[in-house]
Formats: sequence, C-alpha cells, structure tokens
Amino acid sequence: MDPIDELWEADMVDVRNVRGGDGLDPIRDEINELLDSVVESTAKATEAFFASYDEAPDPARLAAWLAPRCWREIDYVYLLNEEIARYGMQFERRHITLLAKQSFQEAEHYDMVGKAIESLGGTVPTSVPAEAEPWSTFLWECLDRHPLAAVAAWNLSETSASGSFEPTFRGAERHGLDEVVRIYKRIETDEKFHVGLGLQMMSTYVEDDNDREEILRAMRGMRDIAWKTFTPESVNTAGA
Repeated sequence: MDPIDELWEADMVDVRNVRGGDGLDPIRDEINELLDSVVESTAKATEAFFASYDEAPDPARLAAWLAPRCWREIDYVYLLNEEIARYGMQFERRHITLLAKQSFQEAEHYDMVGKAIESLGGTVPTSVPAEAEPWSTFLWECLDRHPLAAVAAWNLSETSASGSFEPTFRGAERHGLDEVVRIYKRIETDEKFHVGLGLQMMSTYVEDDNDREEILRAMRGMRDIAWKTFTPESVNTAGA
C-alpha cells in the first residue's frame, strides 16, 4: 500500500510505520521513547482524574477538564492553516491536501467537544485557557523556528492525547456519559491519521542534522510541557 493511501486508512495500520523516507532513522529510537513516555503519562493522569471524579461526580468539573482539550482542537486549526500558508509550497501537493484534511477534522473536533462541554453545563473556550497557555505558546514558537518543528511538536502532543482515550471511555461509561464516549471514539479514529501524517511529513522532508535537531528540540520541549500538564496533580487541580 502506498504511504499516502495508508494515511487515508490510518485506523487500519500502525501509524508509526507509515514512512515517507529514511530521514528520521538516526533519531527514530529517541522519537519512539518520547512518544511512548507521553502516552504513558497522559494515560496515568486521565485515570487519576476519573478516579477522583468517581468519588465526587460533578458535570461542571468534567466540563472544565475538557475545556483546554477543546481549545487545543481549534488552536490546531489555526496552526495547520498557518503551516500551509508559510511553508506549503515546500511540500508536495498531496501533503498540502492532507494537512488541509487534518485542519478540517480539528475544526470538527472543536465543535464536537464544545457540544459535550455545553451538555455538561460548561462554556466553550474562545481564547486560550490558562492551563493550555504553555502548550500553545511553545507550539507557535516552534512554527516560527522551523517548518518541521511545529509538525514535530503537534505530533508529540497528538500522540500524548491518544493516551487519554481508553481511560476516558471507561470513566465516561461508568457515569453514563454516552455522548462523551461517542465523541471521543470519533476523535480517536481521526487522531491516528494525524499522528501518521506528522511522522510521514517529518521523515519525508528532513534533510540534515539541523532538521533532526529541530525536531528533537520540539518533541523534547513538548514532552516536558505534557509531563507538567498531564500529571495527576495538575489534572486534579485544573478540574477542581
């Protein structure tokens, strides 16, 4: 199967094996370690949130917990469109198309998570929530630094979010939050495509050690932010 075709069917493949070239091979092991670490930390944090939610269910608290996640969806829309505007002519046309597809899906996610928040009595964010500020600031800084740095940062961030899906499904199901489960199952499918696209773009367009260092800098920085943002303590504090 052609690598691009694999991305269109991302729910059927191991997205980390969707390659566009061998440019990431010298740093592949570190990338995988970074991705694995954030999936694990996010999964633990989400489990901790729902364990505390089990003790004192409060729809307003869940709505507040979802708010920064909702903002990330619309921030990705802005970022992806700016990635295309600034750097798109450096990419193959098919990758511009795929980035545009991801942007559209992120907009759908913002709408869907927003509806979930409203169903819980919360308010959909229209500006960056305090919890998401370090994440958003770093993401846009990466875009200013290098065409692949923002791709690397959002790739790690999206991979991190994937660690929250199964704990969210289990936690929401325990409380009969069928709409939250339905929304996040749809998002989970799309995220596989997004993660595969990011890895393919990096492996396709990386050219030298400077490119690889920018990718690792972005991933390490986003890893550090994700570790701070998604610890059980910070999640519980943000949702309180």
